[in-house]
Amino acid sequence: MATSPCVYQLMIHHAASDAAGARRLQRRLREDGIRAATLAPGEGGTGASARYSLRYTGDPSTAETGGDAAAEACDFIYQARQCRTEPGSKGAHANYASLLQRLIATAGDDTISASALRRATRLSYDAIAGQFTDIWFDTIPGEALELFVAPLPRGASILDAGCGPGHHARFFKRAGFEPVGLDFSRGMLQIAGGKAPSVPFLHADIVSDPLPPNAFDAVWSAVALNHVPAEDAPGALANLVTCLRPGGRIGLNVQIGRPCEIVSRGEDRRFFEYPVDAQSIQRGLEDLGVHVEAVHIGTTNRNIHGLPLQMRFATVVGSKRKCA
Repeated sequence: MATSPCVYQLMIHHAASDAAGARRLQRRLREDGIRAATLAPGEGGTGASARYSLRYTGDPSTAETGGDAAAEACDFIYQARQCRTEPGSKGAHANYASLLQRLIATAGDDTISASALRRATRLSYDAIAGQFTDIWFDTIPGEALELFVAPLPRGASILDAGCGPGHHARFFKRAGFEPVGLDFSRGMLQIAGGKAPSVPFLHADIVSDPLPPNAFDAVWSAVALNHVPAEDAPGALANLVTCLRPGGRIGLNVQIGRPCEIVSRGEDRRFFEYPVDAQSIQRGLEDLGVHVEAVHIGTTNRNIHGLPLQMRFATVVGSKRKCA
């Protein structure tokens, strides 16, 4: 059983040749409740916001780097079995269990629960609803949305899960569909109701509120899953698939490829969890009986704080398999 709450956050530094092993370590840590991301040389300074750092060595040819300056700058060092050397000043941990124990002990009270991350994010959206709307309302992922709606018949019912200020719901309505918007931020819903008065909007959370089974022809969710901690993501995804009718269509638009983070700018304290790539989203859907039909990758530098960021979004589209 995963520990709770988890360390926020551990950055796993590794050589390029150790990427596969680092990802396996990342998955194992996450299963045990430790939030972790990976960073290879040349990927930039995206690990600067990590609370703790770990140097991973999994290739015997790089084992000698365990004591170099880069490794010594990390809080922890972990070597795969085939690379074990005598423990250094920080300790090349003898086994995974000792590493896990050390991480949990180090975290102490300096941890953040999944529910606290969700609450901070909801309150942030209430506070920045107007600012978010100004930046995003008239900008939608057009190609991704067209890919999602292309086979849907006119009049199809669509749940827009994590609808924000209603800009995607308005697109669906104008395209001849029957959308229902859902969001956990009342501040966002208040704006959505004014911007798209012909669309019904509901206050609910895809993590904690069960959605009606087999209720919609299609489900669209943009970025909402980025605010769901990894330990809650399988349940949230299952919630979305459950409310889809057999044969119905689902589209997930998710930012990918960054270490998880908490924004800290004024009233904005949103939490972001980023899947590694589109394939991880695809696997999650396939495990729930969804046949993935298309993947679209897009980029943007648009964000509400005007930061110099290049963000990658994966849109994964598929259909729920019909019962035999």
